[in-house]
Amino acid sequence: MKKLILGLSVWATIVSCMPNVQVVTLRGSNVTPAQEGLVLDNDTLTLRYNFASERGLMQLSLLNKLNKPLYVDWKRSSFIIGQDKVDYWSDVSDVNLTGSAPRYNRYASAVYLGGTITKQDPIAFIPPQTRLEKKQFVVVPQGSVRLTGSSTTEQEKAKWTDRKKPVDIVTYAYSADQSPLTFRNYLTLSTDKDFKTEFTIDTKFWASDVKVLPRDQILTQQSTSNYDGRGYYIPAIFKQPDAFYVQLPTP
Repeated sequence: MKKLILGLSVWATIVSCMPNVQVVTLRGSNVTPAQEGLVLDNDTLTLRYNFASERGLMQLSLLNKLNKPLYVDWKRSSFIIGQDKVDYWSDVSDVNLTGSAPRYNRYASAVYLGGTITKQDPIAFIPPQTRLEKKQFVVVPQGSVRLTGSSTTEQEKAKWTDRKKPVDIVTYAYSADQSPLTFRNYLTLSTDKDFKTEFTIDTKFWASDVKVLPRDQILTQQSTSNYDGRGYYIPAIFKQPDAFYVQLPTP
């Protein structure tokens, strides 16, 4: 009995010290959930969004399905949170400098610098049957998603231990107009370089559900050693392409 009580006490201590995470599942106005993420597919292009990361780094993949080039105007494309837009392109250059050791004479010293200056092209050219990929924006760069409304609680087996005591999974579900997290991605494209055939793709995303659960339930997994059959735990990669996670502070 004492061993049982001690075991339960240790379990409670481990669970209470382990940080929780929010797992945020997304849906979009003109994209469909698929194995690769959230996808818009038509005769012209396949646009895919993958968010599988911490805090939701948006990975955009654009496949030109035409037999002629496709163009994206980054100057007139934006990532939009609420009513605030963040532009894909700005008229600035990146400077990468390297230096050499100081050289001295009797009057002064000098450090010689060299480097490269790069500037992003405001128009992306996508050849026929070619894919463009871009990673630029993070959905929740700081803090966490503010949870509102009621929740449901389910239990599932812990994935980081052999103990039978289950862990609680708390879920908040939202419709598009009630979600506490919404954002948009706005793209301006054309099938000619002068944008006479211009068209836009405006996708509204929202958090369709947010799960709160122990971090190790999604970021560790049990494996088996090849040499003696013992169980051990290795880091897992978060692989849900239509979702991301946010680690919450430890109480």
